[in-house]
Amino acid sequence: MPNDFVCESMLARPTVHSAAMPAVLPQPPRAAHVDLRQFRISKRESQEKFWGRFGVTQSSGSRFETGLAIPAPVAILLKLYVNGKLNDGDLQG
Repeated sequence: MPNDFVCESMLARPTVHSAAMPAVLPQPPRAAHVDLRQFRISKRESQEKFWGRFGVTQSSGSRFETGLAIPAPVAILLKLYVNGKLNDGDLQG
């Protein structure tokens, strides 16, 4: 099961149109696991720190970043976090 919720809701690339430039063709969608990894890296966090806030081990987080399906409860928390509906304080147990 792919993790496409992050790709669609967070990192969609708009098509750029300009009179001076020809229309840029949209790029094919990237795999969601690549987007998860890039999101974590953009926050400058280790796998342990990033995935730990969701109750996930570094090892499992690494697997999610390489394409393993994310369990529904973790996927829901992740989606809310990425979309700014949850913050670090909300996720502390």
